[in-house]
Amino acid sequence: MKAPDSNSTARFVSKVALAYGSDLHRFLVKRMRSNEDARDVAQEVYLRLLRLQRSDLVRQPHAYVYYIAAQVAGEHRMRAARQPVVFDSETLNRAAHEESYTRADELPEQLHLERELQRMLAQLSTVHRNVLLLRKRDGLSITEIAERLQLSVHKIRRYLVEANERMSSFKWKT
Repeated sequence: MKAPDSNSTARFVSKVALAYGSDLHRFLVKRMRSNEDARDVAQEVYLRLLRLQRSDLVRQPHAYVYYIAAQVAGEHRMRAARQPVVFDSETLNRAAHEESYTRADELPEQLHLERELQRMLAQLSTVHRNVLLLRKRDGLSITEIAERLQLSVHKIRRYLVEANERMSSFKWKT
């Protein structure tokens, strides 16, 4: 029986890392929550390979590396599931109280809605748009809008009703 050779195992691991390192990283990124987790799991895969007693017995290194990677990734997910959820209370409070806080995955939809709203507002006359924005965006009362635009309260009410009717008649582009 041949004695374990740490140099041959190290050579085996370096060959594996060169041959399959980038593919292994992509494989792990698809299965892990973050890029950092994928790097940690890849590191553990290489450490386990270094612990092999007889690397010469591995006939299909590609399949063996992915087998080990799948096991380590599964163990990592199980450990993560057992850990308590930790959150930053300051960030949570800020997110709850700031209207401008937006999750990254909501940003494209928010930008689309904003463009659509701008397109619809551009189709209103200047006076209708101003009345609607002062009421909805700025939260001014009808009396305050009348004073600011130097129009009667009656005209402001009429413009507001007309603007709302026109906005509701527009089609949203999806």
